[in-house]
Amino acid sequence: MTKPRPAAFPEDAMRDAPKDYSLTLAKGMAILEMFCPEVQRVSFQSAATHLGTSRATARRLILTLQAMGYLEKTGTGDYALTAKSLGISRAFLSGNSILSMLAEQVRQLAAEIDCPCSIVSLSGPEVMFLCRDPSRRVYASQLALGDRLPAHASAGGKLLLATKTDDDLRAWCARHAPQPLASRTITDPEAMLEDAARTRARGYATTDGELEDGLVSIGLPVRDHQGAIRLALVVSQFANRMSGKAFVGKFLAPTRAAAERISATYADYLRHNA
Repeated sequence: MTKPRPAAFPEDAMRDAPKDYSLTLAKGMAILEMFCPEVQRVSFQSAATHLGTSRATARRLILTLQAMGYLEKTGTGDYALTAKSLGISRAFLSGNSILSMLAEQVRQLAAEIDCPCSIVSLSGPEVMFLCRDPSRRVYASQLALGDRLPAHASAGGKLLLATKTDDDLRAWCARHAPQPLASRTITDPEAMLEDAARTRARGYATTDGELEDGLVSIGLPVRDHQGAIRLALVVSQFANRMSGKAFVGKFLAPTRAAAERISATYADYLRHNA
């Protein structure tokens, strides 16, 4: 599976931002977010297509990022990330000790159940990996910290989307227009609302052939010090090892117990560092 990326950067994606926001800065950051394992080089035209803007505008943005040291021109005339771009993530990771604590618990769970485990947060139309067990993988792409997957087709994303009201979830669907990714991907807004209601009722989300055919996952809530669901703990496996129903039956209990331990750690950290 090739990791899906946003098809474009519509200006209305920023409509909820403060009136004095900078659309130019937002577009510059969107260019940096284009880079992933499948996209190692960016051209003026590919950036323009992604942003939904003119080639001249994309050129100005890329040349600005080059002047700031975040991009460099390659021998083919395209642009690639420089080592300076690591500084942003390094500052976040080094200053965010809670991620180190949560990552250790993610690794412990992965070793206990022998399944890939991760913690994700919701970011617009996608979920972003904050912690991940690097020794196990089920996705065709080698996903790493900071990488993203479509929220509507992933267990963690479905769990976090279920925290929205029905009206907010309808607005999310209208804004992001979820696309089919596998044979069972749910994209119809009303069907997503029904699925979200089931998720709220049982306290966890599942996917079975929605992100990738044969891939089953469970998403459980990670709560903050006020009891709000902020993150999701996700475990995944291919269904050829067992059915989706059997997977949930076997791994729900240990994953739920781990989610409660992780929530306690997360809440305690926020309580003492707020």
